[in-house]
Amino acid sequence: MEKISPLEFLDYREYLLAFFEYRKANAPWYSYKVFGDGVGLDQSQVFRILQKNLHISKRALPRFVEYLKLNEKEAIYFEKLVELGRARSESETRRLFAEVLALKGAQSKELKNDQYELYSKWYHSVVRTLLGFVRIQNDYAALGAMVSPPISADEAKNSVELLQRLGLIERDAEGFWKLSDRTLTTGGDYRSKLIRAYQAESMKLAMQSLDIHEKSKRDINVMNMALDESAFKDCLAILNNARDEIRARVEKVNSPDRVMRFATAFFPVAFSKEVSSS
Repeated sequence: MEKISPLEFLDYREYLLAFFEYRKANAPWYSYKVFGDGVGLDQSQVFRILQKNLHISKRALPRFVEYLKLNEKEAIYFEKLVELGRARSESETRRLFAEVLALKGAQSKELKNDQYELYSKWYHSVVRTLLGFVRIQNDYAALGAMVSPPISADEAKNSVELLQRLGLIERDAEGFWKLSDRTLTTGGDYRSKLIRAYQAESMKLAMQSLDIHEKSKRDINVMNMALDESAFKDCLAILNNARDEIRARVEKVNSPDRVMRFATAFFPVAFSKEVSSS
C-alpha cells in the first residue's frame, strides 16, 4: 500500500481523514470501527476526530503513531501537529506553527512563515493599503508616521520587505512602491487561527482608538439588546448587507486620504437557561 505521509499536511485531522479514505478506497471493508480498534478508541470517537469535533488525547497519541506506522521524523511531526491543533493561545500557536514548519522542511517554511507574520502584526495590511495611494520609495520613517498609532521606521521597512516577499507589492518604473495584482491565500484550519489572531489585534486597536482619536474621526458604540433566534439571524443579515454596501461605496473612492479598519463586534454576553452558550 502506498503510504500517505503526515508531512504533506498542516492539519493532523486532514491527514487522518486522507489516511482513512485511502484505506477505504482500497479495502471496502475498512471502517471507523476497524480504525478505532487499531488505535484503541470507540468508532464514534474516531468519527468525531476525523470530523474535527474532537482532538486526540495525550494518552491515545502513542497508539496512533504505532497504528499509522510512522517513522521517527513523521512521528515527531505528527505529535507536533496534534499539539498545534490543541493550542489555545496565540503565542502557543505561533511557537508550534514555527516548529511544525521547521520539521516540514525549508522549502515551504519561508512562504508559510511570511504568511503567518502578515496576519500576526496589525499594521502589515495597513501599510499595504497605504502603498496603494501614497508615493513612497525609501522614506520608511514617513510611512511609519502615517500609520495610527505610528510605527517605527524599522517596523515600516520590515513590513514593506514582507509584503514584497509575498509578492503583494512591487516597485514601479520610478522606484515607488505600488500594489501588485497578486492576492494571498492560506488553507486549512490554520488560516482560521491566523485570522483569529488578526481579529484579536483589531479589537485591541478599536479600544486604543477611544484614547488616541477624537470622536469625529471614529465611530465606536456599544449597545445591549434582548433577542430571540429569529431576531439574531435578522441582525446578522442586516450586518452582512451593511458590509456589502460599505464595500460598494469604498470601491468608488478615487483619491483616498486615510485607511479605516471596520471591526464590528456583535457577540453574546448572557443567555437564558433555555439557550446553550456553546
